[in-house]
Amino acid sequence: YAENTNLLVFQEKKVNRALIDKDAIYTAEGQPVTASTNLVIGQITPFEGNFGISRDPGSFAVHGYNKYFTDRDNSAVLKLGPSGIEQISNFGMIDYFRDILAQDGEIIGGYDIHNKNYVITLGEPKVTIAYDELINGFTSFFNYIPQLSTSCLGRYITFQDNAIWQHYVNTSYNNFYGVQYNSSVTFVFNPEPTRMKTFKTISYEGSNGWEVNNSNIISDPTGPTPTGVNYQDTAQRIYSYDEGVYIENGIPY
Repeated sequence: YAENTNLLVFQEKKVNRALIDKDAIYTAEGQPVTASTNLVIGQITPFEGNFGISRDPGSFAVHGYNKYFTDRDNSAVLKLGPSGIEQISNFGMIDYFRDILAQDGEIIGGYDIHNKNYVITLGEPKVTIAYDELINGFTSFFNYIPQLSTSCLGRYITFQDNAIWQHYVNTSYNNFYGVQYNSSVTFVFNPEPTRMKTFKTISYEGSNGWEVNNSNIISDPTGPTPTGVNYQDTAQRIYSYDEGVYIENGIPY
């Protein structure tokens, strides 16, 4: 990958930066030591860390000064930025990527310019997952399985079955390649059960009219209390914005 006057070289077990068609050594007066050279690729400088792109060049994607790729041999999803190589798979997904990168199959990477996400498709069977730079974490799984993905002129585009698909333009949400899917949200609470914590509420921000079945929101049992009682919360129907309005002290909420 050519970046300014450098060439980034992604090998199976290493990533290097090389000078392109320029002299690396200068005199005290600022003149090159050699007036002319036949070298096209000059001095090579490796990045810290024994990471490479393994045998999956299709996982490479770039946006701005960040480059994203996978290292199947080291069970890692990586970002190459100004500060060097960083393992973004360490952000809460170590076990997941260790297992899925051990599977066979092609890895497809692309950058979603619309949502500012690195989108990667991998595993057998294939899954698609997105990494969000703003929160340093993987935010969502997707049902669509592209053969290629890229961004162009502010549009996120994928390729499937000899067709080009532009995302975020459908009138129906979660409709990929002519197939309609449903959304689901899984909340994970209490990662440290020995510490006392208080959870306030679950907040949703989005279009009006969404509804959650009460059978889908059930807390884990808590207790027993000193009186020997176990508690378990079950949510009632969650109303839409208009349906759920109520008045308190003359103020609608």
